[in-house]
Amino acid sequence: MAKVSPWITAAEEKPVEMSSRIRLARNVRDIPFPHMLKGGEMDEVTARLKTVLSGFGEVDLNVMKFEDKALLVEKHLISPLFTKRGQLSYISGDESVSIMVNEEDHIRIQVMGADESLDELYERASELDDKLEAEINYAFDDKYGFLTACPTNVGTGLRASVMLHLPGLSLGSRIQRIASNLNRFGFTLRGIYGEGSVPLGHIYQLSNQLTLGRTEEDIISSLNELKMRIMEEENEMRSIMNDDHLLKAKDSIYRSYGTLKYAHTISLKEAANHLSNVKLGMDLNLLPENTIRFQEQIQLIQPAFIKMRLNTMEKEYGSLERAVDEERATLLRELIGGTS
Repeated sequence: MAKVSPWITAAEEKPVEMSSRIRLARNVRDIPFPHMLKGGEMDEVTARLKTVLSGFGEVDLNVMKFEDKALLVEKHLISPLFTKRGQLSYISGDESVSIMVNEEDHIRIQVMGADESLDELYERASELDDKLEAEINYAFDDKYGFLTACPTNVGTGLRASVMLHLPGLSLGSRIQRIASNLNRFGFTLRGIYGEGSVPLGHIYQLSNQLTLGRTEEDIISSLNELKMRIMEEENEMRSIMNDDHLLKAKDSIYRSYGTLKYAHTISLKEAANHLSNVKLGMDLNLLPENTIRFQEQIQLIQPAFIKMRLNTMEKEYGSLERAVDEERATLLRELIGGTS
C-alpha cells in the first residue's frame, strides 16, 4: 500500500505554514536542452550522475506504470510534465530530496521539508549542487548566470516555494487581491501542484517567478517576508472568524467533521475542503489538536494513493471512479474513527 513520504510523517503540524521547497534548474554545457536532445547525448552525464548520487534510489520512469508515476507526482517528487517525457529520477530515503533528469532542464534538484527554513533547505540543495558541478560542466554565462530552457529560470535557476493553508483568506474572498499584488513583484500563488494546478483544500503554493538579476539570498529573503505578511493576514481573518462569526464557523467545521466521519462516498475536492475545515477547527481550538494529520491526509486522499489501496484488495467494481470515491470515504472513516 502506498505510504506518505517519511519527511511528512515526521513533520510538526502547524496552523498555516505546511512545507517549503527549494528547486534548482541546471543544464549541461554544449548539450541541447531536453526538448532538443537526440539519442545518446546525455549518456556520459547520466553515468556521472549515477556515481555522485549512488546513495539515492534510482527510479527509471521508462519501466514504470502510469499509476506509479502519478503517485510520485502526488508526493511532489516529480512534476506532471516529467511523467510524459522523463527518464530517470533519484530520490533520497526519506523522500525529501529528488533529482529529475531531463525534465524541462537536464537536471532539477529539489529539496523539501516541513521543519526546516528555506535557508536551511537551500543550504542542503546547494551542497548537492556543488557535488554535481564538480563532475559536470554546467551551462553558465558570466552576464546572465545559469542558462535554462525557460527564460524565467535564467539567472540563479532557483525556485523557492512555501505551501500555505489559507482557509481564512479563501473564505473571506481576499485571496485574489493578494495573488494580483504578488504578481507585480515577481511572485505568485498557485495550486497544490504548482503551475497550471488549482488550489485544493485551501492550500496555496507561494513561489518566486523570476530569478534573473537577483541573488539566491535576495529571493529567499523576499519570499520569507511575503510569507510572513500573508500569514499575518490569514491569522487576522481567523481572529475575525473566531470573534465575530463563531457560530457560523462552528457549524461549518462540525458539519465537515461529521461528513468525514460518516460519509460512504466522497470526491477529492469535497474531501479536501472538509479536511481543510477540520484543520481550521483544530487551529481555532474548536476540535482536539490531534483530530487529523492534515498534511498527511491531504496526500492520502489523492487518486493514485486510493487506487494503490484498491489494488491491494480483492474487490470487484464496475466504475473505477466510483470505487475511488467509496474507498476514499472508507479511508477517512478509518482515520477519524467513524462508522465501518
